[in-house]
Amino acid sequence: MATTDQKMKEFQSKPYEERLKISMNIITNLKDRGNTQAQEIYDRISVMDKIPEAVVDAIYKDFCDSVDRIQQDKIQWELHQFDKAKAYMQKLRDEEKAQREAEDCESLLNWIEDL
Repeated sequence: MATTDQKMKEFQSKPYEERLKISMNIITNLKDRGNTQAQEIYDRISVMDKIPEAVVDAIYKDFCDSVDRIQQDKIQWELHQFDKAKAYMQKLRDEEKAQREAEDCESLLNWIEDL
């Protein structure tokens, strides 16, 4: 998986017009989904004659950072679920072991012999 720096280098190697189109698509999609920060950014840049390259790049970088955070959160959640399942399985093993240890095999054999 590419790092944010790698993604940024690839992004910045594209022509300005292509980068602008990508960044505007990001802002427009976020705005349309009710993101208030994206709405504010859209309102400011939509009236500019030319959007500075630094703004175009910052929009893309913020988007990449957000995607990375979401992916990390998902990985952490999945690891947490795995740890919970692992702990539950260990609890079951411990309970089973305790039950086996609590069984008195000798008295059980003596009881069967007395029958």
